[in-house]
Amino acid sequence: MMIIIIIGAFTGCSRESTSRETFGIEEFENAMKDKGYNYEIKDAEQDFLQAQRKRMIIDKTAIDIYLFRSSKKLEKEAGYISGDGCSYTNGSKSLMVSWVSFPHFYKKGSLIVQYVGEDEKIISDLTDIFGEQFAGYTQ
Repeated sequence: MMIIIIIGAFTGCSRESTSRETFGIEEFENAMKDKGYNYEIKDAEQDFLQAQRKRMIIDKTAIDIYLFRSSKKLEKEAGYISGDGCSYTNGSKSLMVSWVSFPHFYKKGSLIVQYVGEDEKIISDLTDIFGEQFAGYTQ
């Protein structure tokens, strides 16, 4: 009986704190710091996604961060964004957006991150942190 409990305790400790399930704003901030970015985080008004929104300001560049309480809600909202990132339809609300530049949407853990721009370093770093974008412009 004791052996089973001990083995169970050790296997429960092997998970990384930055896995896809637990990745949140603190992990994102740390990842951006590790990549050499200096930034400021500001509160932002709720936008089209039904989640708390923050904005990361890097010089004059903005990255919107949407914080979700559950991965189920995140996946539901992500599914409402079109593949090209230019529309959002949830059944009761539909939006078409003309971005000032190319949109890029990434998701991981409890976050959806939106970057509108063409800075190849930012795109590369976001891809490194989050994996491939799930919606937005592709070359």
